[in-house]
Amino acid sequence: MTITLTKRHFAVAAALALAVLAGAVLARQALTGLVVNAMLQASGASEIKFTITGASPWRVVVEDIGFRVRTQAFTARRVTLTRAHWWTPSLGSLRVEQARLPLTIDGSDTNPWAWATYQNNTAPAVPPRVPLDALSMDGQLIIKAAAVPDQTLTVKIEARQNREMTWSGRASAEGPGLAVQGEGTFDPATLALDFKLPAIALDLLPWQNFVQRLVLLPGGAWELSGRATASAKGRWKGKEFTATARVSLRDGHAANAARAVSADGIAADLEFTDLDHFQTKPGTLRIRELRTGQLVLRDVDAEFAFADSSKVVVTRAALQALGGSLAAEPFKYFINQRQLDVVLLAENIDVEQVMALTQDLPAQASGRVNGRLPVRVDEAGFRLGTGWLALTPGVAAQIQFNTAGLLTAGLSPGSPSYAVLKKIESGLLKMKVGALRLEIRPPDAPAGRSATLHLEGEPLDPGVKAPVTLDLNVNGPLERLLNLGLDSRLNFGTKP
Repeated sequence: MTITLTKRHFAVAAALALAVLAGAVLARQALTGLVVNAMLQASGASEIKFTITGASPWRVVVEDIGFRVRTQAFTARRVTLTRAHWWTPSLGSLRVEQARLPLTIDGSDTNPWAWATYQNNTAPAVPPRVPLDALSMDGQLIIKAAAVPDQTLTVKIEARQNREMTWSGRASAEGPGLAVQGEGTFDPATLALDFKLPAIALDLLPWQNFVQRLVLLPGGAWELSGRATASAKGRWKGKEFTATARVSLRDGHAANAARAVSADGIAADLEFTDLDHFQTKPGTLRIRELRTGQLVLRDVDAEFAFADSSKVVVTRAALQALGGSLAAEPFKYFINQRQLDVVLLAENIDVEQVMALTQDLPAQASGRVNGRLPVRVDEAGFRLGTGWLALTPGVAAQIQFNTAGLLTAGLSPGSPSYAVLKKIESGLLKMKVGALRLEIRPPDAPAGRSATLHLEGEPLDPGVKAPVTLDLNVNGPLERLLNLGLDSRLNFGTKP
């Protein structure tokens, strides 16, 4: 029997072979799609979509991939898996191109008042270990927070597995005012990640809103700017996290218009010995100028350390203010308590500048004083504790009153000193002060008395010989005198 093959037979055979090949390819693509879908679901993904554009034992290409993990949506233009040898147990190299990965830094994506509903709301299973040789990714990391415009970072990741079956890689992220470089190694057998962030640079101005979403600053919204640099290294193994870091800030600025507070020329250096417990070595803080209301503080220089995330230990603090200097005794600040107790040591403070902060004070004075002032600052404002101010020895001082009856109340007009005291209290005669001491909240003072003032002097006019010794009481909150001027709750009176 003889079989004759014609061109027509060859055409039919070719068409059949092509159909078989196409069916095999389509079957492989369908199978590949099922595997990809199953792996994403095992990782907790939902709303999965993608297109398989290439499937062979050596190369798989997935395009226009997108899925959602809870409220976060992930996309990538192309994912390519390349194998050098199809018979090896490894899947080869994985490359992800033009990925978009959202990252919500303040937890607002799980707002309890607007809880999202999830298509896949079961707890995701631990994804299986995927046997890869290398991984590379480029794309965008979208930083999100509630009521804050998104910030976009360009990210690149390169990682490769070595012969010891551990992974090593590098990563970078860059965006407006932020640049991060990182490297690390990962051991799949022990799930230990060792990492280094050798270079972090941050411009606070474009990131100030994100900072305030992470750190609750007192008094509402603040203006923040400055240049921060940092480096870090550590290990993450299971539930154990150990890391150290160095952080520096230069040209810092902070302002709160509502509280009339601003700080300029902020510089700080801090070394974290334990990032997990927020513990540091003693670091430094310097502020060129700090304004609070009318009070201007300059050349602030402090040494401090974090004992933990809620406790700051200040070992040294000094500044220039009111024509002299102030230094603080060592103290601790508990952040969660929103309360500060500190003892200030005053030296060579200009009395005239202190009195310029008051309103409607019935006196004018010049000279310089030293003292010790315990201060408490909390939500109610500031309060002075038991302390004192005294005239600096050897420094000339003057005072001029303008309070009728301050010195002559209860004194007979026929008294020899009445006329001179009348001129002093009415401001017609200035006094040269030889001794002055202000006792603030003395322990033996009666209720309602905030201070006592002892003053010794004589008229500045050499033609008037009338030594004067005064003991005055301040009844009512002394802090109100410094903040808002005199009111009905504060008055001067001669000591009974």
